[in-house]
Amino acid sequence: MKKSIISLLIISFLSFCVKNNSTEIKAPGIIDGDIITVKSQVQGTIDKININEGKEVHRGDILVKINMDKTLNKIKELDIKLKEIDLNSENLKKRLKYVNSNLIYLKKQVKRFTRLKKTNSVSGEKLENMEIRYLEVKTSLFEIKNNINAFELQREKIENTRDLLNLILKDHIIKSPIDNGVVIEKFVLKGETVFPNTSIADILNVSSLYIEVFIEEQEISSLKLGMKVKILIDGIKNKNLSGTISYFGRKAEFSPKYIISEKERKSLLYQVKIKIEGHNSIFKIGMPVTVVFNKQ
Repeated sequence: MKKSIISLLIISFLSFCVKNNSTEIKAPGIIDGDIITVKSQVQGTIDKININEGKEVHRGDILVKINMDKTLNKIKELDIKLKEIDLNSENLKKRLKYVNSNLIYLKKQVKRFTRLKKTNSVSGEKLENMEIRYLEVKTSLFEIKNNINAFELQREKIENTRDLLNLILKDHIIKSPIDNGVVIEKFVLKGETVFPNTSIADILNVSSLYIEVFIEEQEISSLKLGMKVKILIDGIKNKNLSGTISYFGRKAEFSPKYIISEKERKSLLYQVKIKIEGHNSIFKIGMPVTVVFNKQ
């Protein structure tokens, strides 16, 4: 009788295991995510640094301030040149009004002398001198207009340069490009000189966290994009951790290095990525987890 009960228990246990094995797939995985390397766009000495490894950062948070004295001095020099140009241009415009009035007067005089010359009221020499004066003033007016245009071109060029320097000035303040990030590693210190393209820090985009697992070829057909999965973490029990399948690898590949079973190492596996739903503070990049798939 006892042997019969034990036999029944063993058969029931084996039936339960077979049922579980037929409905669930368990696969070891690793937490990964998108890491953005923030770099300097300008050369200079770091005046302030507001990053530490493990610190949370959000979009717009100031990470580093690079000394901007040289750029500010260049902008001041350009401002002085603009004032000089404005002063010279204003003087030329005042002179332009005077010369233009003088030109109108001389033009009338030339016409008058021409009429008087026909009646021999003035000599041809006086008419010729008046015409020469008219041409001289007309030439002077042309030169003044050219000088005013030249000043305007100079002004435009300086303003463009100043606008460029103001853009460069903004590059001296390095901000977080990520809405929800964590500093993984910083590469600079206060007082250090950086150059364009110098790496400042690596920031993990917490919202991009995913789990990478590898599934055997015969099991991949039972999984679908968007399928819900359970996530198990060693040491954390009774926690409703879940995710969804977001990516399937295009081709089979050899087992990754964190599969240690000799049998599994010989298999060809497909890469599967799991998008984590919530609980981002629990997961850490590089953390090993187990993903439970329910076959469909």
